[in-house]
Amino acid sequence: MNSLVTLRNVMIPAPTEDDRRADDQRIRDALGLGPLEIPLAVLRKLPERRGHELACSVGRHSQGYCLIDVSCRSSFSVAMDLGTTNIAARLHDNVSGRVLSEAKMENPQLAFGSDILTRLHQAMTGKADELCACLRDGASVLIRKLCRDAGVEEASVHALAAAGNTVMSHFFLGLDVSRIPVAPFAPVSRKPGFFRARDLGLAIHPEALVHVLPNAGSYVGGDIVAGILASGMFGSEDPAVLIDVGTNAEVVIGCRDWLLVGAGAAGPALEEGIAGIGKRADRGIVYDVEIRNGRAVCRTFDDLPAAGVCGSGMVSLVCELYRAGIIGNDGALNPEQEGVEKLDGEMSFMLSCPPGSGLVIRQREIDNFLRSKAAMFTLLLVLLRSVGLGFGDIRKVYVAGALGTGIDAEKAAAIGMLPQWPASAIVPLGNASLEGAFMILKDSSLLGREDELIDRITYKHMHDDPEFMKEFAGAVFIPHTNPEMLKVR
Repeated sequence: MNSLVTLRNVMIPAPTEDDRRADDQRIRDALGLGPLEIPLAVLRKLPERRGHELACSVGRHSQGYCLIDVSCRSSFSVAMDLGTTNIAARLHDNVSGRVLSEAKMENPQLAFGSDILTRLHQAMTGKADELCACLRDGASVLIRKLCRDAGVEEASVHALAAAGNTVMSHFFLGLDVSRIPVAPFAPVSRKPGFFRARDLGLAIHPEALVHVLPNAGSYVGGDIVAGILASGMFGSEDPAVLIDVGTNAEVVIGCRDWLLVGAGAAGPALEEGIAGIGKRADRGIVYDVEIRNGRAVCRTFDDLPAAGVCGSGMVSLVCELYRAGIIGNDGALNPEQEGVEKLDGEMSFMLSCPPGSGLVIRQREIDNFLRSKAAMFTLLLVLLRSVGLGFGDIRKVYVAGALGTGIDAEKAAAIGMLPQWPASAIVPLGNASLEGAFMILKDSSLLGREDELIDRITYKHMHDDPEFMKEFAGAVFIPHTNPEMLKVR
């Protein structure tokens, strides 16, 4: 069996004078899978009638196999991305292999703070149980929506694969997070592994397998491991780059022989709740901007009225503001340019796409964005230097997260967020965390690959890296105080 959960019909022979095996042994022998765990709750459900066919939902975990349910008519699994800002999920039919529904929602932990550090502080001052329960409740709400949209029963969901950063994974499992933000930055669990849904109170079959992807440390979580799986860079002969920009930014450099990861606060300017117009890529969200004679022409997903700007749209907008002379190389808005006015005491630019849409970018949001793009570029630069590589040594650049939908490589390079890699080198991944978790559901052999990846990853701490701090200052400007550094040689 390759998928994490399969539905198998087996004939269970009736006992005879010559064959007095117990029912659990008959099931194990009939399935022929080796070590098979049969929970007490499943044993109690075995039908009294002997000598018949039994529909078994069987899951694979790190120690072997487990019987999740018997007499099943259907079986489903859920892949889930436990994002800091949003939770996204996908419902998978274990029999047909089809995706039945997808959904996302705001992470309900936003009520405790929009960033990880605020939530960690809340947890460490007595609200840890509330944060854990809040996240799990949100996961259950999302699962119910998936099932409702697909017309299936929640009790028929027999597995969940979840990926998130180290803090989100710990919240999901109810583990102590107080050790993560303080030296020596050691989390409670590195390889959480498998659990049962009943232990987490999730709205699926109580014996369902719940797999939480492993982390490689406090700042390299299961979402990055999922991204490495989704990109396929773990099997590449030549070094590749994975950039995952969400609430934070992580950069992975490596190939089949080694993997180096660095993380930094490069994502907030792309997230909703930080920039007033910032939104996740969705219907009606701006992904590209062109400014003509001071007026913005916006391209939105599905050509719907503009309702916000996603990560790639923010890159495009800032690039166009610079090209049109509306902002200088320091990002300051020019009050003499059309569309620039003071709102609530702050210089702002009104996007006219369409007129009256109310989309405004403020000076502090532009400043936040420039710090974010500087951190992004500097992270790439310093990591590559640390392994003796230059931008020209990279042929594939996988881009996930808020930046990965509709990114324009030329505009990203024009403002100094990325070096001048050709568009052909950029591979958008979308939600790589969700995709990596989904891959585990479809191919359980990747469980072994997870362990290999974790052991192969080296984490480079960037928080107080002197080279990072030195290079960051020049990268805040557009495109850079030394534009030669952006060239790919």
